[in-house]
Amino acid sequence: MRNFARASQVGALVFALLATTGVSAQTERLTLGVFPGVESGADNYQILNRFLPLAQYLSAKSGVEVLLLPVKLPENAMQRMAEGKASYKLFYGPPVFASDAIKKADFVPLAVEQDRIRGAFVVKSASKLQGVKDFSPKTRVGMPSPKLLLSILANETLANEKITLEATARQYSASTEGIVHALNNDMVEVAVMRDRAAQKLLAENPGRYRIVGQTVEAPGFALIAHKSVPEAVRAKLRQAALALNADPSPLAGETREGLKSSPFVPGRDNEFAPLQRMMETWRTASN
Repeated sequence: MRNFARASQVGALVFALLATTGVSAQTERLTLGVFPGVESGADNYQILNRFLPLAQYLSAKSGVEVLLLPVKLPENAMQRMAEGKASYKLFYGPPVFASDAIKKADFVPLAVEQDRIRGAFVVKSASKLQGVKDFSPKTRVGMPSPKLLLSILANETLANEKITLEATARQYSASTEGIVHALNNDMVEVAVMRDRAAQKLLAENPGRYRIVGQTVEAPGFALIAHKSVPEAVRAKLRQAALALNADPSPLAGETREGLKSSPFVPGRDNEFAPLQRMMETWRTASN
């Protein structure tokens, strides 16, 4: 019964999207895949509920009927995209996924978050470490999974400083909370987390922690399209995404709230190239 009820909710959302786009049946129809990132516990209904306004907004502003498809297993989705078997020609998601899609599946960026993503190296206030240059190969660093963005950026930053951590010095955790717990219990000496999460941690715990450095940066979440989508259609979708920044309408406000992102800027063809190189380097090193 629970599964049936959940399926009914998802079906109702999809029906609502079809009924409220305001786009005629004769217009071009594109499916938008969405992946919210590494948020835990998000099911298909939650993803649909959060990103439905984005599909509706793009439809209303571009004149292209945009349908929504949640992605729960990004690796499977990427394989299908690379094989040309994916049912969507648009995608909105985090930079690691976008970078893979651009390199492996002939996608191009339409719009990208204005704010770029970087991590921070956080220590306890009593730590003797004053900067990243003070790290040694034995410095115990807590970070997310080696395939996730923050670990890739952290490893690239350390390599730029000519610091090679011993294998046992890298300690991985599935969540920011787990990394902070490891720091608090002296399981690690340094915690790697998103810069805004680090700022929040310091603000909530005055005098307890310090930031001793930042990682290199990467593009933020991106709206991308397959190259088979005509350039004229891509241009309409790009303009629709950019219009979202300052649109005072209720739908625009609901869309921005669901995205939880910074304003969009036009995507550039080569801006994911540095991240692609880093991903290739550190994915190979982690295997």
